[in-house]
Amino acid sequence: MDIFSSFISEYAQFYPLAALVSLLLAGLNIPFSEDLVIITGALLNQEAVQAQVEGARGMLAPSLLAIYSGVIISDFTSYYLGTLIRKGVFRVKYADTLFSQKNLDRVSRHLDKHGPLTFIVCRFIPFGARNTLFMTSGFLGLPLRRFALYDIPAAMISTNTLFFLVYRFGDGVQNPIRVAGIILFVLLILAVLFLVIRFLKRNPLTPWGLPQAAIFPIFPIAGMTALFIYCRHFFWIVPAEAALFLVFFWMLSFFRNPPRKIKEDESILYSPADGRVTEISEVVDDELGPLLRIGIFLSIFNVHLNRSPCSAAVERISYKKGIFKDARDPDSSRVNESNTLLLRRLAEPKDHLLVRQISGAIARHIVCKINEKDELKQGALFGMIKFGSRTELCLPAKNDGKYEVTVKVGDNVHAGITPLVRYL
Repeated sequence: MDIFSSFISEYAQFYPLAALVSLLLAGLNIPFSEDLVIITGALLNQEAVQAQVEGARGMLAPSLLAIYSGVIISDFTSYYLGTLIRKGVFRVKYADTLFSQKNLDRVSRHLDKHGPLTFIVCRFIPFGARNTLFMTSGFLGLPLRRFALYDIPAAMISTNTLFFLVYRFGDGVQNPIRVAGIILFVLLILAVLFLVIRFLKRNPLTPWGLPQAAIFPIFPIAGMTALFIYCRHFFWIVPAEAALFLVFFWMLSFFRNPPRKIKEDESILYSPADGRVTEISEVVDDELGPLLRIGIFLSIFNVHLNRSPCSAAVERISYKKGIFKDARDPDSSRVNESNTLLLRRLAEPKDHLLVRQISGAIARHIVCKINEKDELKQGALFGMIKFGSRTELCLPAKNDGKYEVTVKVGDNVHAGITPLVRYL
């Protein structure tokens, strides 16, 4: 018995357990390739038979049982995660976009017409299409009985097809699989390009982001190209390419300027930035006296354009050098690099307001595209802060009941859309 046969006889008995665990983790959206698990099992069993390992044919049934059990349980786990997201047990970032009513209606109609075929087709598509379908089914509230009726036959068809093709033909089927993989990869690239173009049509890039928006994405694209040229034979290339694409997409999306319809209402002070409210407190300004300060933290995933909270005249613009402390810390307002706009409301009450752009630990460049004595319309763009930052709105603290704060710490806000303060 050679070294390879010895290896198989020693370790092949652990394959069913390893396959089951890997497939269960895949159901939790942990990046374990279902296809790789199945192909490994088929090749392992075939090599064991060819090497005449004792009890080799007896390994086939446990391997298949582990694969069938893992695949079905994994699918139902993804379905159950979708139901938990629908019930609000789990919160997923961008779930409102992913599971928008328009998308849900489209998927629901498609499943009503082509449910079994859809499951069969998606079972043969890698790159996360399966889990996306299963989670969406759970989020839609597709009855468990219908889900089982669609999924179990589809799982048996795809699993048996892949396993027994590899088991029967071994190395001979690798070239067709490689060709199919290349075709799927090209189709994936085309789909990605379509999504990027569609995204840019709906979210044009701000010219203030240049040259970063033109130069930075070149690096992840170069990395994706190098991986495909030099590392395409390695199993980890798919998650590596996916990670680099996410970096590329994030770099583009950071400079997005989504069109917004501003509903002008001078009784409202709109948020000057997208982000999360991290502070509502009273501070004292040397010139304006007691102020109510509303601090907004902009993460690296937020739109970073700043908008005027109301119609106002720009009386002064003050730039201050400083350090780059974490923008979530209220002390960053005092010590970080910042740019402060002193505004005077054009509508009654004609209070003075401060809007302060503050750089953060990652943000290193503040853009302000207005001048002193300019007049801004409510919701008008006036600048941006590149890569993670803080924006503050300050107004007179002693309001004598003339306004109310409409947000609280922890709320997510959007520039020109979310009211921070309402005058009574």
